[in-house]
Amino acid sequence: MIDFMESTVSMDNLPQIDMAYDCGKGYDAINELMRAIILRAVEDYNSSGELRNEAIAYMFGEGDDEDDEYIFSFASICRHLGLDPGKTRHAIMTATRRISTRRRAA
Repeated sequence: MIDFMESTVSMDNLPQIDMAYDCGKGYDAINELMRAIILRAVEDYNSSGELRNEAIAYMFGEGDDEDDEYIFSFASICRHLGLDPGKTRHAIMTATRRISTRRRAA
């Protein structure tokens, strides 16, 4: 798993965003929603055409003048999940292998 808070990111490992469960304290619906939004952006980025372009625009906050204020902006979601937005975006966009967005068994 990539730690997006580290200063260097190894692309040999792929991001795993399993934040829906708060450190064994139970299911957190808000974290699950935010996780799903990021994973949808990953899926769209792995697509082609307009979906890919929209995913790139979303990850860079284009088209939203108040990106940091919007709760569902890429940057806001990353910060809520404890991820660095720039490092997360970089990891998604430079992954040498397709990032799996399938739910892993707990």
